[in-house]
Parts: sequence; structure tokens; C-alpha cells
Amino acid sequence: MENSASSIRAGVYVGAYFTLWAATFLLLLRLHTFEASEALAAFVVLGLIFPALSLLVTRRVTALPVSVLRPEIETLVLVGYLAVIAVVVVVVSGFGGVARITSEPLQSIVLLGVKLATFVVLPAAMLLASSGYRIRELIPISLSWAELRPAMWMSLAVLLMQSFLGRGLRDIRNAHLALWVLAVGAPLSFIWLLIEVGVVEEFFFRALLQERLAAALRSSWGGLVVASLLFGLVHAPGLYLRPAATQESIGQHPTLLVAIGYSIAMTSLVGLFMGVLWMRTKNFALVVVVHAAGDLLPHLVPWVRAFHLAR
Repeated sequence: MENSASSIRAGVYVGAYFTLWAATFLLLLRLHTFEASEALAAFVVLGLIFPALSLLVTRRVTALPVSVLRPEIETLVLVGYLAVIAVVVVVVSGFGGVARITSEPLQSIVLLGVKLATFVVLPAAMLLASSGYRIRELIPISLSWAELRPAMWMSLAVLLMQSFLGRGLRDIRNAHLALWVLAVGAPLSFIWLLIEVGVVEEFFFRALLQERLAAALRSSWGGLVVASLLFGLVHAPGLYLRPAATQESIGQHPTLLVAIGYSIAMTSLVGLFMGVLWMRTKNFALVVVVHAAGDLLPHLVPWVRAFHLAR
């Protein structure tokens, strides 16, 4: 009976997500700049194929043990903290101080420090101080090959997706990078991304937020869906304030409502399949590697230029 009830709750959450996605997609169709084909391709790949593939490659993996001491309170604290960050850091001041640093790689280094402080150090300190966790309880890690094997398959999948559907390979070809730049820049950029997108985003949104939402809602799929939506929504202020910098197809001056809709229709899909990987493995190392692999190709050219490996 309990398993049946859990399955029903999972179906309700997943159905609600896809209903919201469809409604958002239909509203965005009214925009002349909105590329419906791109959104549909993202939905099929990130919303359907990749979650299914994540379930497949983790079928023999046993999830690492994770304990949440006070799920309701910790969830409220984290969601409230996220709201404060969205309002104060992004909407009110943005990353204005960082933006005023025009030299590279100084700007990238300072921005990374801000991200680490905002999404790793401060929330970890709050939970460590208030609930008595030890740091290894917040970031369960296994480096055994058997438990990291899914990271290899999913990294290969996201790299292939970026190669054929993304702009990464086209940008690399157009940049005419020397072979030594690729040989040196690719692994260094990947290491950078392990920290910038892997540690920063996966720690807060998967290891902390999704895990506590799942415990509070008493549904792993519920935690996954809500965390994916929050993961998308936290990008909305950036889409609203700096649409040119994000290179997304929402026009030069989108309304906040359009930015929110786009973050649901596009960005939340990334959180969906990454959330499946976390839900099935609870292995922080695995989701960090896959997330970094997914960002490698589109970020390689900007990274080697920022660090003066190429012009």
C-alpha cells in the first residue's frame, strides 16, 4: 500500500510539472523571438530522454545513505535563503561589483568566489551550525568505479548532445584554436567547471535543497520536481536583467513574466535530469562530473580567452 501511495504521489508531481511546462510553452509561443523548435528539442532530450537514460544507467547503483534531521525547518530556511539571494543579490544589486571588474581572468575568479560563498559556504555553515551536521553528511561521495560508471555514460550523452544540438563545437571551430590550446584548455576548463557549476549548483540545489524537499514532501519525485523548478526560477532574474549576456532567445527587453516562463520551459529541464541522477545515486561526485561535462563545450572558448590562452 505504501509503495502504491508513493507511486501515485510521484505520478502527481511529475504530471503537474509537465502540465506546467506545457502551459508555459503555450504562453511563450506568443513571443516572436521565442524559438519553439529549440524548446521542444530541449523538452524531448532533457525532459524525456536524459531522465530515462539516467534511470537506465543507475539501475544497479545503490544510493548512498543521506540523513535529513529537520526536513521542514531546513527546507524553509533554504527556500527563504534562496528568495533573499534572488531579491537582494540579483534584483537589487545584481553582481554589480563583479561586473565593474573588467579585466580577465580576475573577473572570473572573483565571480567564482562570490558563487562559492553564496551557494556553498554560507548555506553549509547555516546547516552545520543549526543542525549539527558533519560536512561529509551534507556531501556524500563515493569514488568507486562501480558507482561512478553512470557519470561516464551520462557525460558522454551530454557531450554528444552539445556537439549536435548545441553551439559548442561551432564556436570552437570558428575560434580557430591551436591544437595546444585545446589540449591544455579543455582539461583546465573542465576542472574549473567542476567547481563553478558542479560544486556550486549541485551542492545547493541537489545535495541540500532537493534532498530536504524530498524528505519534507515525503516523496523523492516531489523533491526532484520542486527543486528543478526552483533551479530554473533562480535564473529568471538574470534572464530579465541581462538577456544579452545569457544568449537566450527571449528578446532584448523581456518582461519579468517572460523571463520566469523561459526559465521554466528551458532551464528547469536541466535540473530535472540532474535531479534524477541525484535521486538515484546520492553521490555528489557523480552529479558534479556530469554537470561539468554538460557545460564544457559551450564554455571552452570563453574560458580560454578569459585566461588568455587564446584571443
